[in-house]
Amino acid sequence: DESGTFKDDSFNAAMAVLQNSGDAAKGDQKGRRGGMANKDPTQTDIFKVVKMVMERNFAPVIVFSFSKKDCEVYAMQMTKLDFNTTAEKQLVDEVFNNAMDVLSDDDRHLPQVENLLPLLRRGIGIHHGGLLPILKETIEILFGEGLIKALFATETFAMGLNMPARTVLFTGMRKFDGQEYRWITSGEYIQMSGRAGRRGIDDRGIVILMVDEKVPPAAGRSIVKGLPDPINSAFHLTYNMVLNLLRVEEINPEYMLERSFYQFQNQTAIPGLYEDFQQKLEKFNSFDVKCEDQIAPYYNIRQELDSLGVQFRTYLTKSEYLIPFLQPG
Repeated sequence: DESGTFKDDSFNAAMAVLQNSGDAAKGDQKGRRGGMANKDPTQTDIFKVVKMVMERNFAPVIVFSFSKKDCEVYAMQMTKLDFNTTAEKQLVDEVFNNAMDVLSDDDRHLPQVENLLPLLRRGIGIHHGGLLPILKETIEILFGEGLIKALFATETFAMGLNMPARTVLFTGMRKFDGQEYRWITSGEYIQMSGRAGRRGIDDRGIVILMVDEKVPPAAGRSIVKGLPDPINSAFHLTYNMVLNLLRVEEINPEYMLERSFYQFQNQTAIPGLYEDFQQKLEKFNSFDVKCEDQIAPYYNIRQELDSLGVQFRTYLTKSEYLIPFLQPG
């Protein structure tokens, strides 16, 4: 809720409703509820949710999916919807055609180029890594200008791009990480859901999760209430880097290194390390060893035995002591 409390009763009640809905509420192994196998696109869950978002004036909306195929399939299910006016469609045509002028004639007839414009005219966009860079840039411009009302994108759209929307919609809560399908982390959820709400325009952002009965309460709480992923510097100083810095007269290597994020993290960690050291030192000083006067001689004898053992092994490896015991053949 608004105070940041995860309501277990409400979550369990919602899961119970989905459980009682039978097959209609079931998702696949990816946790998708978009209705991938439904032949009628107007009857899919994703179509109904996007239509509801538009009817309640919650646009623009970013629909996040975790595969390129899902982005395209969900976008094609919106063929019966039209979000742009005639004037906006003319602007889309102008921006798109001007951007495509840099492509060769063969590239302009690529399927992804020809199939994308009809969607863009209706205010529907697709953004994923499989598109041409010029197409992605054009879609970002159109979305930033408010000419795309529903953008179907992968999570890469949430990385490094300042493209906020009023509503963010997740078509699933599971993703393939290269080895298995897993629940998204709280850091991934925060990164993508953070696109909801435009500064200075919206009082609050809206996030919609399309879930099924497979979501356990612990996973739901971890995703929604978890902490963001920590940011750690990957900076590593190399000899080549130092030599390159020394070659430039205007650059002071020490000045640059002292102001790196890696050095900042190390400096920030010093108070915590010092406090940890003091706690361990106090614990060490307060440690009481019973019968220390009896243990000390035993410890000294063990140390002497270890030292004699090392000396004994060095004698065993000397040739003058080994040769008399060796026989030819």
